[in-house]
Amino acid sequence: MPKGLDPGTEEGRLAEQHLRDDIVGWFTTVSPDGRPQSSPISFLWDGETILFYSKPDTPKLRNIAANPRVSFHLNCDPYGDHVVTVEGRAVVEAAGAEGHPEYLAKYRAPLEHWGMDEAETATTFSVPIRIIPERFRVW
Repeated sequence: MPKGLDPGTEEGRLAEQHLRDDIVGWFTTVSPDGRPQSSPISFLWDGETILFYSKPDTPKLRNIAANPRVSFHLNCDPYGDHVVTVEGRAVVEAAGAEGHPEYLAKYRAPLEHWGMDEAETATTFSVPIRIIPERFRVW
């Protein structure tokens, strides 16, 4: 387990719960000129890595190609409780959404809420990206 996530502590247990249950998180890459760029993403925590999908030919993909070091964080409550920040590296994968039934199951209801078609979304967001955590910051 990367530094900073201890499921034996209250903070670690809450962080794992957020990683498992939250629908949207914030993914940050750095452009080649050094500018941070953050995007909301839908994601799946598998207990070790974070999986999400991107449209092809986006700034985030170009940024990852130039610098795979990224950060990811989840929303917290209005008082800043239950903060989860992940620092790591991003890897672009080859497999499509059809290979990840857990991801599809997690996002069936949110896609309906957002008025998005499941098949069309899988075609549009066709590039799988995996965040490999190197450090967690939780409180």
